Amino acid sequence: MHIYTSAQIRAWDAFTIAHEPIASIDLMERAAYAVAEWLLGQYGSEKQYIIFCGPGNNGGDGLAVARLLYRAGCSVQVYMLHSEKFTPDCAENLQRLQPLLQPIMVRVPADLPILPAGTIAVDALFGTGLARPMEGLAAEVVNLINGGEAEVVSIDMPSGLPADGLPQGRAIVQAHFTLSFQCPKLAFILEEAAAFVGRWHLLPIGLHTGYKPEHAAAYEWVDEPLMKDMLHLQRPVFAHKGHFGHAALLAGSPGMMGAAVMAASACVRSGAGLVTVGTAESEFAILHTAVPEAMCAPHGALVHEAFYERKTAIGAGPGWAADEYYRHLLQWLIHHVTVPLVLDATALYLLSESPAWLKARPAGTTTILTPHAGEFDRLFGACQTSLQRMHKAVGMAQEYKVIIVLKGAYTRIVTPSGLVYINSTGNPGMAKGGSGDVLCGLLTGLLAQHIPPVPACLAAVYLHGLAGNLAAAKYTQQAMTAMDMVGCLGEAWKEMLW
Repeated sequence: MHIYTSAQIRAWDAFTIAHEPIASIDLMERAAYAVAEWLLGQYGSEKQYIIFCGPGNNGGDGLAVARLLYRAGCSVQVYMLHSEKFTPDCAENLQRLQPLLQPIMVRVPADLPILPAGTIAVDALFGTGLARPMEGLAAEVVNLINGGEAEVVSIDMPSGLPADGLPQGRAIVQAHFTLSFQCPKLAFILEEAAAFVGRWHLLPIGLHTGYKPEHAAAYEWVDEPLMKDMLHLQRPVFAHKGHFGHAALLAGSPGMMGAAVMAASACVRSGAGLVTVGTAESEFAILHTAVPEAMCAPHGALVHEAFYERKTAIGAGPGWAADEYYRHLLQWLIHHVTVPLVLDATALYLLSESPAWLKARPAGTTTILTPHAGEFDRLFGACQTSLQRMHKAVGMAQEYKVIIVLKGAYTRIVTPSGLVYINSTGNPGMAKGGSGDVLCGLLTGLLAQHIPPVPACLAAVYLHGLAGNLAAAKYTQQAMTAMDMVGCLGEAWKEMLW
């Protein structure tokens, strides 16, 4: 699913109106039905709904919703910003509402209501239709909504919040829920906007599937339909382990073998045919006991090309010590390994001392970096906002010809082509030690099976988040562990493939 800019979505509306064909007022009615249905499903008809409408098409949505809720037997009040001019569809919906319910025109702050607990405040002031910070009476309405005790639902976007960027100004609706039409907005995945967006839901309104914007979308939403369309993992009846690759994980060191165990445990559940863990020989017993499916290789073998013969993907960094041996190993890997190479954890810390090493990778090879925000900033320079970090990740992926898996809420997979994939699975319970080690092992195992790099990254991140969701459902976000995620990978595979 594409993530379009607000301008592209307006063009999509216009394309739908021209090619379905459908009148714009009827497309608005379709959107209003979707919103009213969601509100009734969430709150029922017993609640009092107080709907705030602006003079544009977002206000027209709100007026149509008010009419539908009124006809469903709800208690509805409508407060509309006074204006000398309404958009045609807003004016039409005002006329349709007036025989049933007379909106209160708000000219001064004294015209505004109190919002007691138990009421539902619906924000239909501006949606995506405002390109500047709010001020004056509109800002007063926003302050009333934010200062009341009602549960707040925004239609399409919290009014005052840019759909395509960071919050600007102080007058922005703080929604508990945002009901977005057809596709997500970029703002939904930005940390700085989270307090305004609340929990967001997509409402399909049947926009025309033939729409192709003049400029391709820069962001893609990674969801179940995309994964099922992209991954085709049928196993031949006469397959053997050699068909599914040999993953090498260079992980762990004395005192930090948990990282190696978690990475290896995830790797053996990735579908890879063979898994070998390269680590200190003194720690082999830990691996053999915890992950009997994995083989072990000693440190001395890891800087010789013979070890990498028949290996089909390498993951490096979980549980490493930040010392000279691992620094030398990392440099050797970057210069010599020609199969896909995943760099994680301490490998990223060591790489931050010499990021230019990446330019020494053999031509045509695949390199994948998996930093969280702090590791990314250490590698490529401090960023002030999540949007700046994402833009910088695009530049670094292009400069160094690497894929960057920028971990966190809505993990982003940034490709050298400039396209950014945004993951839909996962939850805050995954913000615990070991979660990244699990992802590294899972990704390395998928790459080992000769899955192309971008689909492998998308599948690893999606499965990782899905397993995290299943673990949270079983154990709660507070109590779940990284190994719980490994234990849920089988169930996650079932959901994704079936």
